[in-house]
This record gives sequence, C-alpha cells and structure tokens, in this order.
Amino acid sequence: MNLNHLRLFAAAAAEGSISAAAARLRLSQPALSKQIRELEQALGAPLLERAARGVVATEAGAVLAGYARQIFGLEEEAGRALAELRDVTRGRLRLGASLTIGVYLLPRLLAASRRRWPGLEIAVEIENTDRIQQALAEHRLDLGMTEGPGRRDAELDQRVFQQDELVVIAAPRHPARATLPQLARQPWVMREPGSGTRAVVEQALAAHGLSVAAAWTFNDPEAIKRAVMADCGVALVPRITVEDELASRRLQRVAVPRLQARRALRLQWRKGRAPSAAMAAFSDLVSEKAKARGTRAGS
Repeated sequence: MNLNHLRLFAAAAAEGSISAAAARLRLSQPALSKQIRELEQALGAPLLERAARGVVATEAGAVLAGYARQIFGLEEEAGRALAELRDVTRGRLRLGASLTIGVYLLPRLLAASRRRWPGLEIAVEIENTDRIQQALAEHRLDLGMTEGPGRRDAELDQRVFQQDELVVIAAPRHPARATLPQLARQPWVMREPGSGTRAVVEQALAAHGLSVAAAWTFNDPEAIKRAVMADCGVALVPRITVEDELASRRLQRVAVPRLQARRALRLQWRKGRAPSAAMAAFSDLVSEKAKARGTRAGS
C-alpha cells in the first residue's frame, strides 16, 4: 500500500470533500482524485462515493480511514518521542540506583534536576547493584548508579563518577582502635549478598587474608547503623552513610591500621545504546555534583 496515497485518501475522508482536501494539501483537485483512484485500484474496492455535499467513505473506506488514523497517529507520536530524545525539557528518564546511592546521594541530584529541567520526568527504582544491572541489561532502565564491582559482561558500559571511602564503625563504648585479627573476631553486621557494599567489604578483608561471617544481615543501610548503635557488632560502611552519626557521636569510627577500603561509584547503561538528551544531561549533572563534593572535601 502506498502511504502517500493513504495520506491523501485520509485527508479527503476527514474533510468530506475532494476540493477541500486538495486545498489543504496544496494539490490540484484532479491530481488528488487521480491518486485516490490509484489507491482504490490497488486495493480492489471503492473508498469514497459522491454525496449531496462532497464525498463520504464507503464501508471499505470507513475501515481504511480508521486504520489510517492509527497509522498517522503513531507517526505523530513517534515524532514527539524522537523530539523528547533530543530535548531534555520534555524527556523521561528511567533511573536505577543502588541502595546507598539512592538514599544518600540521589535526593539532592533529583532536587537539582527539578530546578534545571522542571519538565523532565524521572522514574526511580532503588535496588541492590545486581538487580539494577539486570534491569539495565533487560532494557527496563535507561541509566543506573551503582556501587561496588558488580557484574562484568558485554552488555553494560560504565564510568566512575566518584570514589567513596568505607570506614569501620562501632557503638560509642567500643575501643576506638583495633588490629585486623581483633576485628576479624568481632561480630559483624553486613549487607545482603548481591549488595555492592558487601562485595567491597569482603574484598577489602580478603586482601588481608581475613574472612568474616555475618552475625547479622540487613538489606537497609539505616538498619545496619541502628544495629551497630545497639552494640550488635561492627560494620564496614560507606562514609557518606554515617557522617551525621559520627559528628553527633552516636557512632564512632574505629581506627584499623593497614585497612583501607574504597569503592567506585559508577554510572552504567546498556552497551551500544545512543544516549537520550535526558541521559546525557543527568550524567553531566552527576559528574558536576561529584566534582563539587570532591573540591569541598579537599579544601
């Protein structure tokens, strides 16, 4: 079926007049009539018939006109969708964040994006690193913010936007210093398997030949802090999650010689995907804010 012929027929059916449709389309009336006849011949059915005033669709014409409205409606919708890809002010971003990032970094980023692009719609999913990466691979998210090593495969691209220090925390009455063997004998409060934070903790301890068993496991950073405050054990946690509690002395940082743990915070997206305007703008915002935090920390 010739789509140009279909477009001309749809215009005539909508106007109820060959002459009115020809005027709107800036064609001569004979040229428009000729192309509609060619469409009728190709389909083997009359589509329009003369009426007292203008033309009306035949039964076949009415069916075809309905499909034509859907076809050209989708064409218009596709145009709008592509325009949104180019225009961050009208776009939509499906954003995933791992738990620590989602709770402690993302709210300020969302507030900043709202101030800059009030028309940008951001749908947020907060899960652990493994689940965010799976959602990216399955096209259910556009952009992910993850922590820890996570999965390595051919499906995802990534870049590090910030380095985050991990610190050992304990209840206020706990000794403020500990050796690595002493630390290994402590009860540990840890994140669940699949968490980026847990993977970094296990790697940092394994680098010193240590392996600890979790006495308590939580999938919520706040629950871990509460458990440590209650003296359930020690935890190795991202510094950004405990800054307020350390300042107010509800928790204390335990100095452990030779134990250094840092992890990369990453932006991730599906490999080979052309970034939309919303993806590119939000990625730039993340980098800008991370650089500002680094400058303040180093000043």
